[in-house]
Amino acid sequence: MNSQQQHTPPPQEHRSIEHLNDSSSRTPPLYTATSDVSSTSQDSIPLTDLHATTTSSSKESITLAAGVAPEVTLTESATTSTSHPNSSLKRRGKTQDSTEPILIDELANCDPELLPRPSEDDDLERGVREITVAMNEQNGSLAGLTTDEAITKLIDVAIEVLDEYHTPATNMQHFVKYITSIPSITSIFAILGLLIFYIYGILNASPRQFRLTGVIVEIAILAVIFIWNAFIHRRDLQLRGREVKDRVRGVILELETIRVQPGQELKIPSIPSVSTVRVIRSGIVRTLPSNLIVKGDLIEMVYGDAAPCNILCTLSKQGVQNSTQTQHLHHQHHHHYLSHSRRSSPTREFFLSRREIFQPSLFGTPLSEGWQKRHHELQGRYTFEVMETPLEHILHTALDPTPRPNSLIQKQLLVISRIIFFKVVMAIAFLAFSINLLRYVLKEVLQLHQPTQGPEQLLALPIYAVLPLLPLSLPTLLQISKAFTNATILVLFNTLQISKTEYEDEKDVDEFDVEAPPPTKNVDIARTEVWKRFWRLLTRWGNSGQDFDDGLTRSTNLVESLGGITVICSIDKEGTIATAFPAVEQLLVATEGEDTVVLDVLEDDLSPNGLRFEDKDWESYIQSLKPIGLNQLLNTNCGTLSAVRRRESHRKCNTLHYHCKTRAAQQTCLCRLGKEIGFTSEALRPFTLQKEILCYHPYVPMPPMTFGKLTTFEIPTMLSTIYHERAGDGYMVLTDGHVECVVECCTEYWDGTGLQDLNDAMLKKISDFYQTAVVNDLQCVAYAYRPLAIEKGPEPLDFNPSTNGFITLPMRVLPETDGNKLDPQSSDSGNPSSHDHDEIEEEPIPVSMQRSGQARKMDMSSLPDPVNIVIHIGGDSDNEEEERQYGASVEDQGASIARIDTGPLQRWRKLREMDLLQTEDDNEEEEEHLELAPPVDSQEFIEEAIQGQIFLGMTTLAHQPKTNVCDFIEDLGLAGIRFVYFSPASERESKAFADRLGLETDWNSCILLSSASDPFGASTGYLESYDIKAQLPRGIENIRPHLEAVDDIPLHVSLFAECGPEAATEMIKIFQDYGEVVCCIGSSLNINNTAAFAKADISVGMEPIKMNSSPESRSAFSLGAKINSLPCGLTMHSETSLYALTQVVREARRLLNSQRQGVVFMIASLMSVSLLLLISYCFLLPPAMTGYQILWVMWVIVPLLILSYFFSPHEPDTMTMMPSKNMSPLRDLPRFIFYFLARFILPIGMCVFVFLYSLHIYDGQEGYSFLFNSFGNGTPWLQWSENEQWALLYAQNYTMIIWVWYMVCMSSTFMSRALSLRSFKPWKNRTWIGACILCLALQFVFCTVSLFSGPHQVKDVPWWLFVVSFLWPILFMPIQEVVKARDLKECIRAQKLAKLEFNTKLGMHSPL
Repeated sequence: MNSQQQHTPPPQEHRSIEHLNDSSSRTPPLYTATSDVSSTSQDSIPLTDLHATTTSSSKESITLAAGVAPEVTLTESATTSTSHPNSSLKRRGKTQDSTEPILIDELANCDPELLPRPSEDDDLERGVREITVAMNEQNGSLAGLTTDEAITKLIDVAIEVLDEYHTPATNMQHFVKYITSIPSITSIFAILGLLIFYIYGILNASPRQFRLTGVIVEIAILAVIFIWNAFIHRRDLQLRGREVKDRVRGVILELETIRVQPGQELKIPSIPSVSTVRVIRSGIVRTLPSNLIVKGDLIEMVYGDAAPCNILCTLSKQGVQNSTQTQHLHHQHHHHYLSHSRRSSPTREFFLSRREIFQPSLFGTPLSEGWQKRHHELQGRYTFEVMETPLEHILHTALDPTPRPNSLIQKQLLVISRIIFFKVVMAIAFLAFSINLLRYVLKEVLQLHQPTQGPEQLLALPIYAVLPLLPLSLPTLLQISKAFTNATILVLFNTLQISKTEYEDEKDVDEFDVEAPPPTKNVDIARTEVWKRFWRLLTRWGNSGQDFDDGLTRSTNLVESLGGITVICSIDKEGTIATAFPAVEQLLVATEGEDTVVLDVLEDDLSPNGLRFEDKDWESYIQSLKPIGLNQLLNTNCGTLSAVRRRESHRKCNTLHYHCKTRAAQQTCLCRLGKEIGFTSEALRPFTLQKEILCYHPYVPMPPMTFGKLTTFEIPTMLSTIYHERAGDGYMVLTDGHVECVVECCTEYWDGTGLQDLNDAMLKKISDFYQTAVVNDLQCVAYAYRPLAIEKGPEPLDFNPSTNGFITLPMRVLPETDGNKLDPQSSDSGNPSSHDHDEIEEEPIPVSMQRSGQARKMDMSSLPDPVNIVIHIGGDSDNEEEERQYGASVEDQGASIARIDTGPLQRWRKLREMDLLQTEDDNEEEEEHLELAPPVDSQEFIEEAIQGQIFLGMTTLAHQPKTNVCDFIEDLGLAGIRFVYFSPASERESKAFADRLGLETDWNSCILLSSASDPFGASTGYLESYDIKAQLPRGIENIRPHLEAVDDIPLHVSLFAECGPEAATEMIKIFQDYGEVVCCIGSSLNINNTAAFAKADISVGMEPIKMNSSPESRSAFSLGAKINSLPCGLTMHSETSLYALTQVVREARRLLNSQRQGVVFMIASLMSVSLLLLISYCFLLPPAMTGYQILWVMWVIVPLLILSYFFSPHEPDTMTMMPSKNMSPLRDLPRFIFYFLARFILPIGMCVFVFLYSLHIYDGQEGYSFLFNSFGNGTPWLQWSENEQWALLYAQNYTMIIWVWYMVCMSSTFMSRALSLRSFKPWKNRTWIGACILCLALQFVFCTVSLFSGPHQVKDVPWWLFVVSFLWPILFMPIQEVVKARDLKECIRAQKLAKLEFNTKLGMHSPL
């Protein structure tokens, strides 16, 4: 028995209805342009059964057969594949200049049976048909700009904007600014004072004082240092101001050299975080980033698209001649109309401002018949002219001269410099001058009567005392440290993105410890790469921004900002902190007894398909799941027929996305779920795609949602495909799409055992499930099915291969009821005039939708032919008694006749009532109006094919947090970093997604940033979720007053809902004003993110999608990402885990702590030199160190020690410490002064003793009367003998050696601020050990060279002096530990207070 005989449908009563094809009497109900893929069938064949055989492996291995699963061999599978959808398309090539594509000849008409079903690699070819045909106006085609013209305009705009911010500062201006600073004035005074002393000494010294040679050397060194610091200051200012400008120059260079090649990125989902636009270049439509279009470009817009800038519809120039409508068009308040009264025919300009959503209301409400017809002719794709260049706005935002806030360490250095110069330096200078003035007056003038010592004692000695406190080496050290730390961070970040190893906890960390630090990736940083990057950053002078890998190290204070982050703001969801494609969460199917069941689906990396059903008994619903799985596998184009196994979410490519705006759920391919249900690639090979029907409903009243116009405007859409199944020689319609569209076209539902009437009870279950999903941030996709039993006709089937089906469903007017009375004066969208109403009454359009198989029940366990639709194809029928029945189309009767009930359930119920009434009317007229069935490529066939379908079920999808994102957010809290998400959705939706992220969603957890009076506001206020209502501010304009007058709850909230780009940017400013260091992460392809990137302390631009599928489009999208992320310090790949950011923060904290401790040690050690000199003055003795010796320790010894701190190991609590806010940079100054004295008094005392005793030894005096004014036997200093001069030099060098030894020992205690030497072992830092050895060696060399020709010997000094002095650290090192222990207690107390403040969310109106 053949398959046709096996599957002959049971005898049924056939009915026919009247054709709605009389165009002379009324407008066709649906406007359609058709195109399909060629068919292989010639006969009228009923649909085969859906048969399943359970395999022994694990899942249902489903095949389609005529009662028995077909045996498919390798050869057969190759010949039974579906025909290629582009078999008759024109392909694209390149012209000779390789910039503009041209048309190539049509492909040969191949046998569709021999063409394989397109796989993932065929997406680009298939997309040619979908987007390359530009729209034609009545006066000719719209070619748009060429690529060369657009690139030239982009370059001109960039250069023009760059010139506006070109404010050259002359060298003299930089020099004057540097000269007028207090450190510079002090340095000039020191140089002049020493110069005066040198001149005076040369004229009055006798015998020759060779220390005067040291003075002239000191003057020269100070002059060179002064000029060098002026150069560094000028260079730093210029590089800081040129970083972003150099990046812009790099973009211009890339535009000039690379160009934007023609190409199409078909795998980019239409999500809010990716700003793309379809631009017409030379008559060819290309998808490009929104920031690469220019003024004068022509772009395609569909309903739901957001305007990338100010744009004007080209229909405004052409006009739509419909006087009835144009004279009475209304428009909502946020659209702009520009009327041209001088023109003979009435025309209007339809204008959209930046970020405005393109909606049908742009052309007035209600739409006239002419507009609907025009919309159908354009197939939903409208052409707009770009009125401005978005790049100009982006560059102005990125080049904003307003600097970012100074980092905390910069503020601390500024405060320390003020304290040192205005307090410490003044105090030491005053004390040194006073002591030497007393000595000069009492001894030199009154006692010895030799006033020749004035210049040295009153000028040179005070200068030596304050010289260590001048920031002579600090600018250079800061440049070196910044270059090295930035190089380390950049190389580490790049290494983390390249490395494929996993993030793991450290060995000594318990993975179940809730307070454990975040995991890290064990990567080896190439030290050679670090040193290369360090040298490039240190010596760079030219184009510092061309290389995006180098980051904005100066303008963003990269390491300081990363190490001090207190808030991380996410301004995007899709592709950044959540997956770009939503994942399946639930699947709803109907069961027996008018009931439904919801099956949970989980992502599972261990599953072969990457997901699994959470319910263990899911296989008991396999009969309900089979048609859904078949739908999901056939309505895709990802190579599933080629046995391609995809474990990650990916895009479903079809033409629907280019005619209307679809949400990510309808763009996501669910082939993995179909395979998890049990289908195999062999089971799909008998099916051949015949036609795609694109149906969308732009006029349907959407259900009342809790979100408003801040989110994307959604148009209900669905995709219906007609498949031919060769084994049973039958046809079927598979549909998936928006719930509103699918349910409206369904009359029955499948419960796994048979067909049931789609009654009110089931409609209510569907509606409740749908609305619950929407308010919980879920997206729904509904599925439907319809077998087509096509009776054989005299002519073969001829599916026209030139076009696809395109259907626009008009709005259906509900009948009047007691609760739905006619109210022509009140309408949500405005009412037409009485003249319009009269015209509508003159041409009434019937509304009909016949239900197939009314009140019919059939027992169909394996889903046989469930619908009694018999369509006679072509020619005259031999049997005029044959009947046909199919659902009729719907037509708009005018939205102003009756008020529309926007609830989906109520609307569906009323539609069912209308269907029943229409069915009765049609049945009465069937016998009188028998007509032949339309051909398969006709308008009527396409309209009827989508009606009378069987509802199969629904899936809910949601953007799930990326891998490790939830743990990342939790670890941020432990590190004292607050994660903040700015959501454009409503409060309920935002909380639903925040709950997935692990954020708190209960008390004081969400603040609405939209104003109540904002026309784009998303809600009326906060949800009343608690008995006691907290007083939270509403609107961004009320945040600051609330912080000043009420409480600081807005600074502790992690979720801000109904937030636009401007509100997010302003909230970042508020965070910064209250001391937060803000890191902003967002999509680098979102054109609206540049302002927030530019305002945050540090920004990270993340690629929301992989941009490596097409080399041509990759260059365009990579360039677009660079433009949007011009202010970003770092850029992150889409597959990079956010744990890379925590590891970079961890490294930045380590480097920042090392830098801070190095600065503290430098200040303390050099201050000890000043104190040492001051004490020597008190003993009325020469200085313990001379000027060039001070410069030696400032430029060699101390820098070597502090630079080695950057190689210190990580402290165990680095990522569990609360960071300090960027305010009140220094507190408890007296406590730190006490710490300094306690830690340095013993080393300074021993250095003074060594100096005094060495002078005593080499001076040859007996006793200890030398302590006060005994050196030199009263001889004036400028008349010292050679022996006395050598004695002083020996004593100073011995003192230097001892001081360096003490600083080497004490540097180990400064490596960690509070941890003891037992907890933090400094000898693990091998670089520090080498620096210590090098410092001691260099100091011995320095002393050896200084004393090489001296008359004295080292053995003249008693051995016990060296032993005692070198063992002296045994006494003062314990004091270091005691002081650090005391400081540790203060730190712990401060940390507890900081954590308490960080974790509390209690405000003035909290329920306590």
